[in-house]
Amino acid sequence: MLRKVGTTCTTLALLLGLAVQPGFAADEGVKRDGKPSQLPAQSLQGAPLPFNIQIPPTRPKEDIVPNTIAPSISAEARANFVSSMMAINPFSLRDMIAMMVVKYPAKDGLKFDDVVDAMKLKANEINFKFVGHNPLWKDIVAITGKTDTPRVEFFSFCDAVVAREILDMSLEFAAFLPCRVAVAEDAHKKIWLITLDWDVRWLDASKNPNQISASLRDKSIMVREAIDKIMRAGASGEF
Repeated sequence: MLRKVGTTCTTLALLLGLAVQPGFAADEGVKRDGKPSQLPAQSLQGAPLPFNIQIPPTRPKEDIVPNTIAPSISAEARANFVSSMMAINPFSLRDMIAMMVVKYPAKDGLKFDDVVDAMKLKANEINFKFVGHNPLWKDIVAITGKTDTPRVEFFSFCDAVVAREILDMSLEFAAFLPCRVAVAEDAHKKIWLITLDWDVRWLDASKNPNQISASLRDKSIMVREAIDKIMRAGASGEF
């Protein structure tokens, strides 16, 4: 199982690292030192692919002004990014989404509201602020009249100081803030807790010199671990 997970992560990293960068460089006019290198295209099974993959040099260190928007990536660049990746991507969209989230099943016998209460109590215990609630399923019922729709609600938590530092590094990260945990019933009435897994430790393997500071890295890990504690408390019904 561990080998399968490792292979999956390696494959995803290869797809993102090799297939995507050329499109971004070409469309955005990013200046790089040296010329892109050419590697024979190989699939993960060793069979040759019907094209070569360009690997551009690592982009240089950049001075980033805090709390500013990065240059926009054009619709054409995004389209090239997706089409390049999907051309050699063995995963479905569902597979890729599953790789980007952390999810825990709630303990059997726990009620939905028990899960929510346990999350809020754990957040308060670790000084993590509960900042928002969206009971989406109620809107679905109100619009469709289908009272048997599976229950799904979203709960937002935040460390405001860390959020500010992250926005100084990348204002676009506002799209992911505050940290959200979905509590959802599946088709079998099983309750799940789901969140985006933004583990900055993935960046440790990157050769790009534009890394986040050691301080922000540690704080980001702290935030991720806090959300994980909140989810685990909800999944276990820990009061």
